[in-house]
Amino acid sequence: MRTSVLLAAYQGGKYLPAQLASLSAQRDADFEVLYQDDGSADGTPEILRAWAEKDARFHPAARQGEHLGPAGNFFSLLCQAQGDYLLLCDQDDVWEPEKISVLLQAARSVPDPSLPLLVHSDASLIDGSGNPLAPSFFRLQGWDPQAVHLNQLLVQNNATGCLMLLNRPLASLVTRHGDPSRMFMHDWFIALTAAAFGQILFVDQPLVRYRQHGENVLGASRDSLVRRAAKALQDSEKARARIALTYTHTQAFQDAFGESLPPEAAGTLRQYLETRSLPKLRRLQALRTGGFLMQSPVTRLGQYLFG
Repeated sequence: MRTSVLLAAYQGGKYLPAQLASLSAQRDADFEVLYQDDGSADGTPEILRAWAEKDARFHPAARQGEHLGPAGNFFSLLCQAQGDYLLLCDQDDVWEPEKISVLLQAARSVPDPSLPLLVHSDASLIDGSGNPLAPSFFRLQGWDPQAVHLNQLLVQNNATGCLMLLNRPLASLVTRHGDPSRMFMHDWFIALTAAAFGQILFVDQPLVRYRQHGENVLGASRDSLVRRAAKALQDSEKARARIALTYTHTQAFQDAFGESLPPEAAGTLRQYLETRSLPKLRRLQALRTGGFLMQSPVTRLGQYLFG
């Protein structure tokens, strides 16, 4: 079974060497790294080429230098990768030495290899200098590790790209039906695909040092839950936009798969989309009945108030 790490890079020169070193130091050494630069102008391509010269497991992907954006770059890598297991990799994190081996062990515990499978883990948080910020990304965000079902993930994704492993059946579904121009983020689309067609496993272990440096496309909030609640109350438009995004993304996901969706998943999507047109009290009742509730107390409060 072949394992491929898919490294998407853009303007990553400052933090990339630490990430590359952590990949080369993985305890399970039987993998390849397929990397693709997204049009950097800071020396990132040269860093990647130099690393590939000293570690033969690193290989350039075909579309070097094109600016595809985060979702487009990862989607391009998924389309090119040949591995049976695929791990997404950001340029600015640090992987713990056991990351690949732990995720592979979890994936291989599923008896049916044809089942689309997503395995993801927790992370610790570090700042731009590598100093610890928080021991658990999930606890800081207030996420529920047991939220692995489609109705829960339609309204709030908890599977982060840099923490993911996909098996080949899941990757094939994503690349066959996905359109990065309609994805808010690639990891949300991947999580919904796994929940609709297969299975999601969560490994309750911080396997990545997830770097927060102010330039992340999306990152973790460092505020307490109480402070986040206060901010949500003060910015109702942002809360409403976040809820509206869940409907837009659900519609895009439904359009992507159409009649190929399993009946139960198709029904869940239809049920959620129908809540949008209901009067407020009936909508809230339908959200509770259907299990379409956000995971953290803060986001759930915003859902009740502004949804």
